[in-house]
Amino acid sequence: MGKPRESTQDIIRQAVEAGRISAERTAKDAFKATERRLYALPVLRNKRDDDKERLEELKQYGPRGRSKSITRFSKSGVRLTPEEIFEAAVIDLEATIAADEYEIEAMERALATIEKDDYYLTVTGRYIEDLPDERVAELIPCDTTTVWRNRKRLVQRLAVWLYGAEAIK
Repeated sequence: MGKPRESTQDIIRQAVEAGRISAERTAKDAFKATERRLYALPVLRNKRDDDKERLEELKQYGPRGRSKSITRFSKSGVRLTPEEIFEAAVIDLEATIAADEYEIEAMERALATIEKDDYYLTVTGRYIEDLPDERVAELIPCDTTTVWRNRKRLVQRLAVWLYGAEAIK
């Protein structure tokens, strides 16, 4: 005889367990993604500002010889005029700036939801200002364990704000 058939109850239990494991993984992924976005925020702000300066230079002085941003538009096999290539480079840079600004605004809105919390500095100190926990603990003042615990709590709140129910364990 072959393998005994599983009961409906066993199948349901397995499905529930798989769902629980998947939900835990998804919540952990949302937490980690929130941390990555927080770490990236200061760099993204600087990049956006640099890109805005480059855009203004591009609009004011025109393209620089054969930069990568321009040669990229001339590889398609279609002959474009220098004006069309220039316009495409401007549009591309404007789209990049808009995408970066959207992310910055989303993160700033999320941070605004926790800014009144007494332990807000545990998040901004670590991810934005690159401060060690010991320094954050001195500034609040509290113990470094309290810094770690409250940062975890606040990042979890940010994850829920950014990813919704997917971030809940």
